[in-house]
Amino acid sequence: MNKCKNLQFILMAAALAMLAGCTNLYETTQDVQARQALLDLMVIQEAYHQENQKYARNLVQIEKYNLKYHTGIVYLEIESSDAGKYRAISLPAESTTARVFAYDTGRGGFYEMGDDEVSNYVLGSLNHIRQQQKQKNIIDYFSGGLILFLVWLGRRMHHRNKSENVGWALWPYFLSILPVSLAMATLNHMDKDIVLSSLLKSLMGVALALTLLCIVVSVMSFSKISKGAHYETLASLAVCTILISIFSATIMVKTYQTYSEPPKQILYFKPG
Repeated sequence: MNKCKNLQFILMAAALAMLAGCTNLYETTQDVQARQALLDLMVIQEAYHQENQKYARNLVQIEKYNLKYHTGIVYLEIESSDAGKYRAISLPAESTTARVFAYDTGRGGFYEMGDDEVSNYVLGSLNHIRQQQKQKNIIDYFSGGLILFLVWLGRRMHHRNKSENVGWALWPYFLSILPVSLAMATLNHMDKDIVLSSLLKSLMGVALALTLLCIVVSVMSFSKISKGAHYETLASLAVCTILISIFSATIMVKTYQTYSEPPKQILYFKPG
């Protein structure tokens, strides 16, 4: 019984964590390129410091290092610099997410700005961006509530049904919660500006494999579940698992087909 509760808790925590981490999982092309530009600048600054015993004060001083980025997409600036430290910031020229990246030697290095600092760099459209983010957060909260309801429903089924081989219907149901969590997050956050990263592709691949496993085991459960008072309830749960898994698999396949090609405007440059 304790193992069952622990596994249910782990599945629920993983599903909710997936929804909570949507900001970093579903990143726009502009945010990815802004971060990459700053990371490249950090490498160049260290090379410049080794040669000159100080950090560059502006981008003109490091032209020979071939720092390339799309200036129409990314705003990059060295705000301050001296022999032992420097501060630089990077953000999309027209931010749609209000994400700003910074490197500050005095603050421990690279970090992403919090709300207080962001307001100094993202002007004009910040309120509009925050409103859009709030709407997506509301949908994420609703999705989280739905996940909690599905877990609660599964736990109730587990406690009420003690027939033989009941796990053939219950475990696929609990397992299907992870793929459907990713599917709901994808529906809410994915659009043409989001980068379908290697991490996201991997998660979608794992989720698709889980959905297929859930479907196969759920189909097998119809012959494995003992005929008795709880058969119809467990059979209904198996059907529910199959429908949830088909929904999740459809979202994964459709998302990959639609967004698998990288956006043309995103470029990765390494200092040369």
